[in-house]
Amino acid sequence: MVELQNNKDLFADFPGDVYALSAASPEDHKEMKKELGLDYTLLSDKYLTLIDKAKMKDSSGPKSVRGFAILDKNGKVLESQQLDPFGEQVGDIIPYAAQKVGAQ
Repeated sequence: MVELQNNKDLFADFPGDVYALSAASPEDHKEMKKELGLDYTLLSDKYLTLIDKAKMKDSSGPKSVRGFAILDKNGKVLESQQLDPFGEQVGDIIPYAAQKVGAQ
């Protein structure tokens, strides 16, 4: 999450919205944003609805795996990839996702 913050300037090159999604509660996200100094959107998917749709659900329990998903403007999952650790590749993910969305 900190890596996303550190590379937030890349968001400007993306033709859509960039946010973090997890099964954590909104209260946990609020605390995390404050603790880590994040100023981008964190969304809560308590019931793992979108996480499951993007095939990012951890089989060991009710949580998500680390990675990213690219959705079109209608919510169709164009691609998802599990990446752990996630943050190391963020500099490549945003341009890659922009290319995928642009191909639509």
